[in-house]
Amino acid sequence: MEQAFCSKTFVFQRLLLLLVEVVIVLGSDAERNKPNFVIFLADDLGIGDIGCFGNDTIRTPAIDSISEEGAKLKHNLAAAATCTPSRAAFLTGRYPIRSGMASNVEPGLLTMITTSDCTAGLPQNETTFAEILKGVGYSTALIGKWHLGTNLMTRNDHHFHPLKQGFDYFYGFLVTNINDCGDDGKRLFATVYGNYIKSRCLWSVGYLVILCTLRMLGLIRRRTVFLIWSCILVSVAWTYVRHVLLAGRIMCVLMKNYDVIEQPLILDTISTRMVNQANAFIERSAAHGPFLLYFSFLQTHTALFNMKNFTGSSKHGKYGDNVEEMDWMVGKVLSKLSELGFEENTFVYFTSDHGGFKNEIAVLPHRIGEREGGWNGIYKGGKAQNWEGGIRVPTVVRYPPMIPRGIEISVPTSTMDVFPTIASLAGVDLPRDRVIDGRDLMPLLRGKSAAPPHDFLFHYCGQWLTAATCTVCGEDDMVYKVHYNTANLAPGTDHCTDPMVCPCTGDQTTFHEPPLVFNLVTDPSESNALAATDRATENIVSRVDDAILKHKKTVLPVPVQISAERLQANLLLAPCCNFPLCSCKEEYYDLD
Repeated sequence: MEQAFCSKTFVFQRLLLLLVEVVIVLGSDAERNKPNFVIFLADDLGIGDIGCFGNDTIRTPAIDSISEEGAKLKHNLAAAATCTPSRAAFLTGRYPIRSGMASNVEPGLLTMITTSDCTAGLPQNETTFAEILKGVGYSTALIGKWHLGTNLMTRNDHHFHPLKQGFDYFYGFLVTNINDCGDDGKRLFATVYGNYIKSRCLWSVGYLVILCTLRMLGLIRRRTVFLIWSCILVSVAWTYVRHVLLAGRIMCVLMKNYDVIEQPLILDTISTRMVNQANAFIERSAAHGPFLLYFSFLQTHTALFNMKNFTGSSKHGKYGDNVEEMDWMVGKVLSKLSELGFEENTFVYFTSDHGGFKNEIAVLPHRIGEREGGWNGIYKGGKAQNWEGGIRVPTVVRYPPMIPRGIEISVPTSTMDVFPTIASLAGVDLPRDRVIDGRDLMPLLRGKSAAPPHDFLFHYCGQWLTAATCTVCGEDDMVYKVHYNTANLAPGTDHCTDPMVCPCTGDQTTFHEPPLVFNLVTDPSESNALAATDRATENIVSRVDDAILKHKKTVLPVPVQISAERLQANLLLAPCCNFPLCSCKEEYYDLD
């Protein structure tokens, strides 16, 4: 009896052990079968710069191959027309105004975080697509540009750092690639603050005259004149040192995780280093399970730079060389996926943060007048504008198990759709404690649905909602765009009168009453507004007005991150590898 009982117990234990082993095997197989994600994000790239979108003079075979092997999104829209709010929306699937990443300052000059020593950034209570994947066992990495904040209270608190937003590994740049990082002598901050400093100097002279007059009248002492005048001079000198002399060293910083490893950044070899870092991460992840690689390029934001073998390679000067070098980088990563057998099980998505910058013109003597910004094809406007040229971005995507080869999608989609699409493919539920504005693209990409994922898309400039796109305001397949406010354009051009960045509101903009309405299917270049008095046009405006009212009711008040107060410069917050010198160089090896 006892022997039979022991025999049954033994059999039961063996069966239980076998069941556990099956569960482990099935679990590990499921883990291995989860898709990997490679998300490429270009900087300031125009929709007309890529071969598969019609460019026949700039060579982009790697990016074109993604389109050939998957889908081309012909009407994909960025959630904002400037870097920081667009990237916040891209990572979170939410309009930037929901996270406080939309500026409340006029003009729209502060719709981007331009410094690494301010207290603005993506709030930690926002959830990125890296965080939702990390929560289900993914390895995650960001290679390249972040541009969503640095520190909050001290130089090393890393409050807004990528590692605090779901990334396991970071190799890149907390701000962006600005002119001050280059070697061509062009300085963005010297230009921006040049007139400001001149005016401060003139005001200083005026103050000195007033102080001397008061001294002559015996109303103040000589010591008071000296103290006030000294404070004024220190303030002017500080502005000049911070924003002109030190701008490149403060902002052009390369980091690996929390460590500053190069300051200032050396651009000549950075493309090779980024590719090597990306491919090394893919190789490390191969043995541990699924991974997310977010590859955020410095190209094609100025300062323009190239490796020697891409200098002069294109027909479009340094800008074209920049695009071709970026395409080479895409190709190297795709080759690594193929080499390791990940080609079939990796969701690859390539897009730009917004349209090309129409105002970027070379100033060097041998290149005066050369375009250094992107080409937006037939679409009007560019970066910092909510015309199609500012928000319609070149987008291609492939995922062989589900997306047919060579399909084209013409209905409006959004870069915010990346978040819910990644969640869907990874089998992760979307957060229920917040509004997610993006939509899962897989029904559209798989051919299961032809319906636009969005009835309305709202286009903000800072905190001002200036335009909206509607897919349900008229006949089937028609798409309408309503503009309430647009920046004034220089005569005979489609770029703004402001030489730096377009304003959102104020004297350099025009409010349209009634609003301008365009049919984007028959008039994608937004050249001929529909008759404002036509009954159909009035109905379109009425439907969009109602949609905007409903949308605004869902926007809860949150602390504004990109404000004049938060963007105040504080050198004590700036990253530094060896304070106070803040000078170091990465030791690297060209593995290719």
